[in-house]
Amino acid sequence: MSGPAVRTAGLTRRFGRRWALRGIDLEVARGEVCALLGANGTGKTTLLRVLATLLRPTAGTVEVLGVDVRRGGDSIRGRAALMTPAGHTYEELTGAENLRFAARMAGGTLATEGVREALARVGLADVADQPTRSYSTGMRKRLELARVGLRRLDLVLLDEPFTSLDEAGVALVQEAIADWKAAGAAVILASHRVDDARRQADRVVRLERGSVMAEGGSA
Repeated sequence: MSGPAVRTAGLTRRFGRRWALRGIDLEVARGEVCALLGANGTGKTTLLRVLATLLRPTAGTVEVLGVDVRRGGDSIRGRAALMTPAGHTYEELTGAENLRFAARMAGGTLATEGVREALARVGLADVADQPTRSYSTGMRKRLELARVGLRRLDLVLLDEPFTSLDEAGVALVQEAIADWKAAGAAVILASHRVDDARRQADRVVRLERGSVMAEGGSA
């Protein structure tokens, strides 16, 4: 596939009278890791949600994987995934059941061996059959990482991927980002952990009051 993974021009998003994004021009190449930095309320999460087709832009153009987000949401969602701080965990289900359900929602199935392997990769093999209501916040974040890693993706959107994780959990996320990049996927991550984000990123984009204030290398 040719062309950037993400291209926005004049992207704006308003909630009532409040402008969350103002005139965002951004391109992210396939195989690139782009870090979004900025304080709370600067628009990082809103931008990720627009790219994930969970929010419609108020104005401007947004193309994700060559598709206009206003017209090709299903196509984009089949090739992209968003990892959020809250996650997509159903507390009454076990970790294994959550992954099986996620696989079915994505249009596939996951054998028992595949479930166990996915949970083992994120250090949750020993609690696979426990209801996720008993999981700590960090364990839920690991389960969310396993969910996102279930399928082949062309775009991965990570909202605060390092929060609530110990050093081993942070290393798992870093390894996953490196794997996605090596496979040719674009990765856009929003994080308050500036050093971790810069360490992973090919490029840093700093947002302030919903606008791009600076772009540059990760150094």
